[in-house]
Amino acid sequence: MKLNLLSLAMLSLLSTATFAADDFLTKTKFSLDSRLRYELVDQDNQLKNADAWTLRLRPSLETGTWHGLSAFVQGEGTVEINDNFNSTRNAETNYSTVTDPENLQLNQAYLKYVYSPKFDLNVGRQVINLDNQRFVGSVAWRQNDQTFDAISLNIKPYAKFGLYYAYIDQVNTIFGSDDPKPKFVRAQDGKQDSQIHLIQAKVNYSPLLNSTFYGYLMDFEDLAAWSNQTYGLRLTGKKNNFRYVAEYAKQSEYADQPTNYDADYYALELGYGITDKGSALGEIALGYEVLGSDAGKIAFQTPLATKHKFNGWADLFLTTPVNGLTDLYISSNFNVFGKGKLSTELHQYRSDVKNMDYGQEFSVSYSHALPVKGLSALAKFSDYQAEEFSVDTQKLWFQVDYKY
Repeated sequence: MKLNLLSLAMLSLLSTATFAADDFLTKTKFSLDSRLRYELVDQDNQLKNADAWTLRLRPSLETGTWHGLSAFVQGEGTVEINDNFNSTRNAETNYSTVTDPENLQLNQAYLKYVYSPKFDLNVGRQVINLDNQRFVGSVAWRQNDQTFDAISLNIKPYAKFGLYYAYIDQVNTIFGSDDPKPKFVRAQDGKQDSQIHLIQAKVNYSPLLNSTFYGYLMDFEDLAAWSNQTYGLRLTGKKNNFRYVAEYAKQSEYADQPTNYDADYYALELGYGITDKGSALGEIALGYEVLGSDAGKIAFQTPLATKHKFNGWADLFLTTPVNGLTDLYISSNFNVFGKGKLSTELHQYRSDVKNMDYGQEFSVSYSHALPVKGLSALAKFSDYQAEEFSVDTQKLWFQVDYKY
Protein backbone atom coordinates (compact mmCIF):
# COMPACT_ATOMS: atom_id res chain seq x y z
CA MET A 1 0.00 0.00 0.00
CA LYS A 2 1.41 3.35 -0.98
CA LEU A 3 0.21 5.15 2.15
CA ASN A 4 0.19 1.96 4.22
CA LEU A 5 -3.20 2.93 5.66
CA LEU A 6 -3.73 -0.37 7.44
CA SER A 7 -0.34 -0.17 9.19
CA LEU A 8 -1.05 3.44 10.14
CA ALA A 9 -4.35 2.46 11.73
CA MET A 10 -2.80 -0.45 13.66
CA LEU A 11 0.07 1.67 15.00
CA SER A 12 -2.36 4.39 16.03
CA LEU A 13 -4.54 1.82 17.74
CA LEU A 14 -1.64 0.33 19.71
CA SER A 15 -0.28 3.70 20.78
CA THR A 16 -3.70 4.99 21.80
CA ALA A 17 -4.57 1.80 23.67
CA THR A 18 -1.37 2.17 25.72
CA PHE A 19 -2.67 5.41 27.19
CA ALA A 20 -6.31 4.41 27.41
CA ALA A 21 -6.29 0.77 28.47
CA ASP A 22 -9.25 1.13 30.80
CA ASP A 23 -11.62 2.41 28.13
CA PHE A 24 -10.16 0.60 25.12
CA LEU A 25 -9.72 -2.84 26.65
CA THR A 26 -12.15 -3.25 29.55
CA LYS A 27 -15.10 -2.14 27.39
CA THR A 28 -14.14 -4.26 24.39
CA LYS A 29 -17.01 -6.25 22.90
CA PHE A 30 -16.62 -9.58 21.11
CA SER A 31 -18.96 -10.69 18.31
CA LEU A 32 -19.09 -13.60 15.88
CA ASP A 33 -20.69 -13.83 12.45
CA SER A 34 -20.76 -17.36 10.99
CA ARG A 35 -22.37 -18.84 7.90
CA LEU A 36 -22.71 -22.38 6.56
CA ARG A 37 -23.78 -22.48 2.90
CA TYR A 38 -24.62 -24.97 0.18
CA GLU A 39 -24.64 -23.64 -3.39
CA LEU A 40 -25.67 -25.60 -6.50
CA VAL A 41 -24.91 -24.25 -9.98
CA ASP A 42 -26.40 -26.02 -13.03
CA GLN A 43 -25.47 -24.54 -16.42
CA ASP A 44 -26.30 -25.67 -19.95
CA ASN A 45 -22.66 -26.16 -20.99
CA GLN A 46 -19.83 -28.69 -20.70
CA LEU A 47 -19.03 -27.86 -17.07
CA LYS A 48 -19.97 -30.18 -14.25
CA ASN A 49 -22.60 -28.93 -11.82
CA ALA A 50 -21.11 -27.15 -8.83
CA ASP A 51 -22.09 -28.59 -5.44
CA ALA A 52 -20.32 -26.28 -3.03
CA TRP A 53 -20.27 -26.56 0.75
CA THR A 54 -18.47 -23.69 2.48
CA LEU A 55 -18.20 -22.34 6.02
CA ARG A 56 -17.35 -18.77 6.94
CA LEU A 57 -16.30 -17.55 10.43
CA ARG A 58 -15.87 -13.85 11.17
CA PRO A 59 -14.88 -12.92 14.77
CA SER A 60 -14.71 -9.24 15.75
CA LEU A 61 -13.49 -7.03 18.60
CA GLU A 62 -14.84 -3.51 19.12
CA THR A 63 -13.28 -1.29 21.75
CA GLY A 64 -14.80 1.33 23.98
CA THR A 65 -14.38 5.04 23.27
CA TRP A 66 -11.70 7.36 24.63
CA HIS A 67 -11.93 11.06 23.73
CA GLY A 68 -13.86 10.14 20.60
CA LEU A 69 -11.43 7.38 19.57
CA SER A 70 -12.44 3.75 19.12
CA ALA A 71 -11.18 0.77 17.17
CA PHE A 72 -12.58 -2.24 15.35
CA VAL A 73 -10.72 -5.44 14.40
CA GLN A 74 -12.27 -8.33 12.48
CA GLY A 75 -10.81 -11.57 11.20
CA GLU A 76 -12.27 -13.73 8.46
CA GLY A 77 -11.81 -17.38 7.57
CA THR A 78 -13.56 -19.39 4.85
CA VAL A 79 -13.27 -23.17 4.52
CA GLU A 80 -14.07 -25.26 1.43
CA ILE A 81 -15.77 -28.29 2.99
CA ASN A 82 -15.70 -30.11 -0.36
CA ASP A 83 -14.07 -29.43 -3.74
CA ASN A 84 -16.93 -30.07 -6.19
CA PHE A 85 -16.81 -26.51 -7.53
CA ASN A 86 -14.45 -24.01 -9.10
CA SER A 87 -13.61 -21.50 -6.37
CA THR A 88 -11.21 -19.65 -8.77
CA ARG A 89 -8.41 -20.84 -6.46
CA ASN A 90 -8.68 -24.64 -6.22
CA ALA A 91 -7.95 -25.60 -9.88
CA GLU A 92 -11.31 -27.45 -10.18
CA THR A 93 -11.96 -25.87 -13.56
CA ASN A 94 -14.20 -28.71 -14.78
CA TYR A 95 -16.93 -27.40 -12.48
CA SER A 96 -19.09 -24.28 -12.61
CA THR A 97 -17.81 -21.39 -10.53
CA VAL A 98 -18.76 -20.55 -6.95
CA THR A 99 -16.57 -17.62 -5.89
CA ASP A 100 -16.07 -18.61 -2.26
CA PRO A 101 -12.39 -19.69 -2.09
CA GLU A 102 -10.58 -20.71 1.06
CA ASN A 103 -9.47 -17.60 2.83
CA LEU A 104 -7.78 -16.47 6.05
CA GLN A 105 -7.21 -12.75 6.46
CA LEU A 106 -7.64 -9.61 8.49
CA ASN A 107 -10.99 -8.46 7.15
CA GLN A 108 -11.22 -5.10 8.91
CA ALA A 109 -8.92 -3.12 11.20
CA TYR A 110 -9.57 0.57 11.58
CA LEU A 111 -9.34 3.44 14.01
CA LYS A 112 -12.40 5.68 14.25
CA TYR A 113 -12.56 9.22 15.56
CA VAL A 114 -15.90 10.90 16.25
CA TYR A 115 -15.70 14.56 17.18
CA SER A 116 -19.45 15.08 17.16
CA PRO A 117 -22.49 13.99 15.13
CA LYS A 118 -21.13 16.45 12.56
CA PHE A 119 -17.70 14.84 12.05
CA ASP A 120 -16.21 11.34 11.98
CA LEU A 121 -13.06 9.83 10.47
CA ASN A 122 -12.08 6.20 9.77
CA VAL A 123 -8.51 5.13 8.98
CA GLY A 124 -7.57 1.56 8.05
CA ARG A 125 -9.13 -1.52 6.49
CA GLN A 126 -12.89 -1.01 6.44
CA VAL A 127 -16.21 -1.77 4.78
CA ILE A 128 -17.62 1.02 2.60
CA ASN A 129 -21.26 0.78 1.49
CA LEU A 130 -22.48 3.86 -0.37
CA ASP A 131 -26.23 4.35 -0.92
CA ASN A 132 -27.69 1.16 -2.43
CA GLN A 133 -24.16 -0.21 -3.15
CA ARG A 134 -24.62 0.07 -6.91
CA PHE A 135 -21.18 1.64 -7.26
CA VAL A 136 -19.35 0.84 -4.00
CA GLY A 137 -20.16 -2.00 -1.60
CA SER A 138 -18.86 -4.86 0.52
CA VAL A 139 -20.39 -7.74 -1.53
CA ALA A 140 -21.85 -9.20 1.68
CA TRP A 141 -23.55 -12.04 -0.23
CA ARG A 142 -20.24 -13.82 -0.86
CA GLN A 143 -18.46 -15.57 1.99
CA ASN A 144 -15.44 -13.26 1.68
CA ASP A 145 -16.14 -9.55 2.10
CA GLN A 146 -14.81 -6.85 -0.19
CA THR A 147 -13.05 -4.33 2.04
CA PHE A 148 -10.90 -1.26 1.44
CA ASP A 149 -7.66 0.09 2.90
CA ALA A 150 -8.85 3.65 3.10
CA ILE A 151 -9.31 6.97 4.82
CA SER A 152 -12.99 7.97 4.96
CA LEU A 153 -14.51 11.16 6.28
CA ASN A 154 -18.08 12.27 7.05
CA ILE A 155 -18.88 15.94 7.61
CA LYS A 156 -22.40 17.14 8.35
CA PRO A 157 -22.31 20.89 9.04
CA TYR A 158 -26.10 21.22 8.78
CA ALA A 159 -28.98 18.88 9.54
CA LYS A 160 -29.96 18.64 5.88
CA PHE A 161 -26.52 18.73 4.28
CA GLY A 162 -23.59 16.32 4.45
CA LEU A 163 -20.28 15.60 2.71
CA TYR A 164 -18.44 12.29 2.35
CA TYR A 165 -14.94 11.61 1.06
CA ALA A 166 -12.83 8.46 0.91
CA TYR A 167 -9.40 7.70 -0.49
CA ILE A 168 -8.70 4.00 -1.19
CA ASP A 169 -5.20 2.71 -1.90
CA GLN A 170 -6.00 -1.03 -1.85
CA VAL A 171 -9.11 -3.07 -2.64
CA ASN A 172 -9.31 -6.43 -0.84
CA THR A 173 -11.52 -8.43 -3.15
CA ILE A 174 -13.84 -11.40 -2.65
CA PHE A 175 -11.22 -13.71 -4.21
CA GLY A 176 -9.54 -14.26 -0.85
CA SER A 177 -6.02 -14.47 0.48
CA ASP A 178 -4.66 -17.59 -1.23
CA ASP A 179 -2.81 -17.62 -4.54
CA PRO A 180 -4.82 -19.22 -7.37
CA LYS A 181 -3.83 -22.65 -8.65
CA PRO A 182 -3.04 -22.36 -11.50
CA LYS A 183 -2.49 -18.62 -11.94
CA PHE A 184 -5.57 -16.78 -13.17
CA VAL A 185 -6.04 -13.35 -14.68
CA ARG A 186 -5.03 -10.26 -12.73
CA ALA A 187 -8.70 -9.37 -12.14
CA GLN A 188 -9.00 -12.33 -9.78
CA ASP A 189 -6.19 -11.26 -7.45
CA GLY A 190 -7.14 -10.96 -3.80
CA LYS A 191 -5.72 -7.44 -3.59
CA GLN A 192 -5.78 -4.59 -6.09
CA ASP A 193 -3.53 -1.54 -5.67
CA SER A 194 -5.44 1.60 -6.47
CA GLN A 195 -5.79 5.35 -6.22
CA ILE A 196 -9.52 5.84 -5.77
CA HIS A 197 -11.38 8.98 -4.72
CA LEU A 198 -15.04 8.74 -3.64
CA ILE A 199 -16.90 12.04 -3.19
CA GLN A 200 -20.52 12.63 -2.21
CA ALA A 201 -22.65 15.63 -1.27
CA LYS A 202 -26.08 14.88 0.22
CA VAL A 203 -28.99 17.26 0.58
CA ASN A 204 -32.11 16.04 2.41
CA TYR A 205 -34.78 18.54 1.45
CA SER A 206 -37.73 16.58 2.83
CA PRO A 207 -39.04 13.00 3.02
CA LEU A 208 -40.27 13.52 -0.55
CA LEU A 209 -36.90 14.64 -1.98
CA ASN A 210 -33.41 13.57 -0.96
CA SER A 211 -30.47 14.02 -3.31
CA THR A 212 -26.93 12.66 -3.57
CA PHE A 213 -24.41 14.23 -5.94
CA TYR A 214 -21.37 12.02 -6.47
CA GLY A 215 -18.08 11.65 -8.25
CA TYR A 216 -16.08 8.41 -8.21
CA LEU A 217 -12.57 8.48 -9.69
CA MET A 218 -11.12 4.97 -9.88
CA ASP A 219 -7.52 4.27 -10.88
CA PHE A 220 -6.53 0.59 -10.68
CA GLU A 221 -2.76 0.35 -11.05
CA ASP A 222 -2.61 -3.20 -12.43
CA LEU A 223 -6.04 -3.28 -14.08
CA ALA A 224 -6.15 -0.23 -16.32
CA ALA A 225 -9.26 -1.57 -18.08
CA TRP A 226 -11.17 -1.12 -14.80
CA SER A 227 -10.22 2.55 -14.40
CA ASN A 228 -13.05 5.04 -14.87
CA GLN A 229 -14.53 8.31 -13.67
CA THR A 230 -18.24 8.45 -12.91
CA TYR A 231 -20.34 11.50 -12.01
CA GLY A 232 -24.00 11.31 -11.14
CA LEU A 233 -27.10 12.34 -9.23
CA ARG A 234 -29.37 10.08 -7.18
CA LEU A 235 -32.84 11.18 -6.01
CA THR A 236 -35.01 9.31 -3.52
CA GLY A 237 -38.26 10.09 -1.76
CA LYS A 238 -41.32 8.71 -0.03
CA LYS A 239 -44.89 9.79 0.51
CA ASN A 240 -47.43 7.64 2.33
CA ASN A 241 -46.96 4.08 0.98
CA PHE A 242 -45.16 5.13 -2.19
CA ARG A 243 -41.41 5.54 -2.68
CA TYR A 244 -39.22 6.26 -5.69
CA VAL A 245 -35.58 6.19 -6.82
CA ALA A 246 -34.32 8.10 -9.86
CA GLU A 247 -30.64 8.15 -10.84
CA TYR A 248 -28.43 9.26 -13.70
CA ALA A 249 -24.65 8.96 -14.12
CA LYS A 250 -22.09 9.44 -16.87
CA GLN A 251 -18.87 7.42 -17.07
CA SER A 252 -15.71 7.92 -19.11
CA GLU A 253 -12.06 6.92 -19.23
CA TYR A 254 -9.70 7.86 -16.38
CA ALA A 255 -6.03 7.40 -15.52
CA ASP A 256 -4.50 4.68 -17.73
CA GLN A 257 -7.78 3.34 -19.11
CA PRO A 258 -6.78 2.34 -22.69
CA THR A 259 -10.21 3.02 -24.27
CA ASN A 260 -11.70 6.47 -24.76
CA TYR A 261 -15.43 6.23 -24.16
CA ASP A 262 -18.59 7.80 -22.76
CA ALA A 263 -21.40 5.67 -21.34
CA ASP A 264 -24.58 6.60 -19.48
CA TYR A 265 -26.41 5.01 -16.55
CA TYR A 266 -30.13 5.41 -15.85
CA ALA A 267 -32.25 3.90 -13.12
CA LEU A 268 -35.86 4.38 -12.07
CA GLU A 269 -37.69 2.39 -9.40
CA LEU A 270 -41.19 2.83 -7.96
CA GLY A 271 -42.24 0.96 -4.85
CA TYR A 272 -45.54 0.55 -3.02
CA GLY A 273 -45.63 -0.60 0.59
CA ILE A 274 -48.53 -2.83 1.61
CA THR A 275 -49.84 -2.29 5.13
CA ASP A 276 -52.67 -3.53 7.30
CA LYS A 277 -53.85 -1.38 10.21
CA GLY A 278 -50.47 0.34 10.36
CA SER A 279 -48.41 -2.86 10.20
CA ALA A 280 -46.06 -3.39 7.26
CA LEU A 281 -46.85 -6.52 5.27
CA GLY A 282 -44.43 -6.07 2.37
CA GLU A 283 -43.68 -4.16 -0.79
CA ILE A 284 -43.95 -4.49 -4.57
CA ALA A 285 -41.53 -2.55 -6.79
CA LEU A 286 -41.17 -1.95 -10.52
CA GLY A 287 -37.83 -0.82 -11.93
CA TYR A 288 -35.87 -0.10 -15.09
CA GLU A 289 -32.08 0.14 -15.19
CA VAL A 290 -29.79 0.90 -18.12
CA LEU A 291 -26.02 0.42 -18.21
CA GLY A 292 -25.24 2.07 -21.50
CA SER A 293 -22.73 1.23 -24.22
CA ASP A 294 -20.53 3.49 -26.32
CA ALA A 295 -21.56 2.08 -29.73
CA GLY A 296 -20.70 -1.48 -28.74
CA LYS A 297 -17.08 -0.53 -27.99
CA ILE A 298 -17.23 -0.59 -24.19
CA ALA A 299 -20.07 -0.44 -21.66
CA PHE A 300 -20.72 1.21 -18.31
CA GLN A 301 -18.98 -0.82 -15.56
CA THR A 302 -19.25 -0.90 -11.76
CA PRO A 303 -16.08 -2.71 -10.57
CA LEU A 304 -16.56 -1.98 -6.85
CA ALA A 305 -20.31 -2.64 -6.60
CA THR A 306 -22.17 -5.24 -4.57
CA LYS A 307 -23.25 -6.74 -7.88
CA HIS A 308 -25.33 -9.66 -6.59
CA LYS A 309 -28.01 -7.16 -5.56
CA PHE A 310 -28.53 -6.10 -9.18
CA ASN A 311 -29.46 -7.71 -12.52
CA GLY A 312 -30.47 -11.05 -11.07
CA TRP A 313 -29.15 -13.45 -8.46
CA ALA A 314 -27.71 -15.83 -11.07
CA ASP A 315 -24.87 -13.30 -11.47
CA LEU A 316 -24.68 -13.48 -15.27
CA PHE A 317 -24.06 -9.72 -15.61
CA LEU A 318 -21.27 -9.06 -13.10
CA THR A 319 -19.40 -7.52 -16.05
CA THR A 320 -21.64 -5.45 -18.31
CA PRO A 321 -21.62 -6.82 -21.89
CA VAL A 322 -19.97 -4.53 -24.46
CA ASN A 323 -23.40 -3.81 -26.01
CA GLY A 324 -24.70 -2.59 -22.65
CA LEU A 325 -27.60 -3.85 -20.57
CA THR A 326 -31.22 -2.86 -19.96
CA ASP A 327 -33.05 -4.54 -17.10
CA LEU A 328 -36.82 -4.27 -16.70
CA TYR A 329 -37.80 -5.91 -13.42
CA ILE A 330 -40.48 -6.37 -10.82
CA SER A 331 -39.72 -7.43 -7.26
CA SER A 332 -41.66 -8.20 -4.11
CA ASN A 333 -40.94 -8.69 -0.42
CA PHE A 334 -43.52 -9.99 2.05
CA ASN A 335 -43.42 -10.74 5.74
CA VAL A 336 -44.91 -14.22 6.21
CA PHE A 337 -45.26 -16.77 9.00
CA GLY A 338 -44.31 -14.38 11.75
CA LYS A 339 -40.55 -13.94 11.38
CA GLY A 340 -40.28 -15.14 7.77
CA LYS A 341 -39.59 -13.09 4.63
CA LEU A 342 -40.53 -14.15 1.10
CA SER A 343 -38.85 -12.31 -1.80
CA THR A 344 -39.21 -12.62 -5.58
CA GLU A 345 -37.65 -11.00 -8.65
CA LEU A 346 -38.52 -11.17 -12.35
CA HIS A 347 -36.12 -9.66 -14.92
CA GLN A 348 -36.21 -9.09 -18.68
CA TYR A 349 -32.75 -8.33 -20.09
CA ARG A 350 -31.88 -6.67 -23.39
CA SER A 351 -28.84 -4.90 -24.84
CA ASP A 352 -28.54 -1.13 -24.89
CA VAL A 353 -27.42 -1.17 -28.56
CA LYS A 354 -28.06 -3.67 -31.39
CA ASN A 355 -31.50 -4.61 -29.95
CA MET A 356 -30.42 -8.00 -28.57
CA ASP A 357 -32.71 -10.10 -26.38
CA TYR A 358 -30.37 -11.43 -23.68
CA GLY A 359 -32.92 -13.49 -21.75
CA GLN A 360 -35.05 -13.48 -18.63
CA GLU A 361 -34.68 -14.57 -15.02
CA PHE A 362 -36.96 -15.50 -12.14
CA SER A 363 -35.76 -15.71 -8.54
CA VAL A 364 -37.34 -16.51 -5.19
CA SER A 365 -35.99 -16.65 -1.63
CA TYR A 366 -37.33 -17.37 1.83
CA SER A 367 -35.58 -16.51 5.10
CA HIS A 368 -36.70 -17.18 8.65
CA ALA A 369 -35.36 -16.56 12.13
CA LEU A 370 -34.93 -19.83 14.05
CA PRO A 371 -35.86 -20.39 17.72
CA VAL A 372 -32.24 -20.02 18.87
CA LYS A 373 -31.21 -16.38 19.38
CA GLY A 374 -28.97 -15.17 16.55
CA LEU A 375 -29.75 -18.17 14.31
CA SER A 376 -31.51 -17.86 10.94
CA ALA A 377 -31.93 -19.90 7.76
CA LEU A 378 -32.29 -19.04 4.07
CA ALA A 379 -33.40 -20.92 0.95
CA LYS A 380 -32.93 -19.23 -2.42
CA PHE A 381 -33.36 -20.15 -6.10
CA SER A 382 -32.71 -18.37 -9.39
CA ASP A 383 -33.44 -19.49 -12.97
CA TYR A 384 -31.92 -17.63 -15.94
CA GLN A 385 -33.28 -18.53 -19.38
CA ALA A 386 -30.80 -17.47 -22.06
CA GLU A 387 -31.72 -16.07 -25.47
CA GLU A 388 -28.76 -14.19 -27.01
CA PHE A 389 -26.40 -14.05 -24.01
CA SER A 390 -24.65 -16.75 -21.96
CA VAL A 391 -26.41 -20.09 -21.26
CA ASP A 392 -29.36 -21.34 -19.23
CA THR A 393 -28.32 -21.21 -15.57
CA GLN A 394 -30.04 -22.40 -12.40
CA LYS A 395 -28.67 -21.70 -8.93
CA LEU A 396 -29.90 -23.01 -5.57
CA TRP A 397 -28.74 -22.03 -2.09
CA PHE A 398 -29.36 -23.25 1.43
CA GLN A 399 -27.63 -21.51 4.29
CA VAL A 400 -27.66 -21.08 8.05
CA ASP A 401 -26.35 -17.92 9.74
CA TYR A 402 -25.40 -17.49 13.37
CA LYS A 403 -24.57 -14.12 14.91
CA TYR A 404 -23.42 -13.67 18.47
